[in-house]
Amino acid sequence: MPTGVLEVNIIEGRSLKNCDFFGENDAYVEIYMDKRYKQRTITIKNSNNPVWDEQLTFNIHKNDSTVHFDVYDADLIGRDTIGKCKVDLKQVFNTGAFDEWIKLPAHFGLSSRGEIHVKMNFT
Repeated sequence: MPTGVLEVNIIEGRSLKNCDFFGENDAYVEIYMDKRYKQRTITIKNSNNPVWDEQLTFNIHKNDSTVHFDVYDADLIGRDTIGKCKVDLKQVFNTGAFDEWIKLPAHFGLSSRGEIHVKMNFT
């Protein structure tokens, strides 16, 4: 795998599965290649269609092959998992860019917990 810099822009989410009994999610996204180094977006309160529009930068090392996106609902105590997804970085390495809505699968991919819009650039 090549080395370089990956810019990840978390644009927005849509139709996120509601994890709260009252109101809507307080959603944020954690992004990582290696679980020892994670970055996250700000929390958008009370929305199942949050707009983050945040750019995060990662140094890519030769063993990095997948970028992970974990979407959570922040609670007063702890957090609930809304959904998780990942992207094979080969797609990004081959074209230098990525701009897609990524589904947050549930129950073996038979249903969806919503989706997030992600743009990435690799240099």
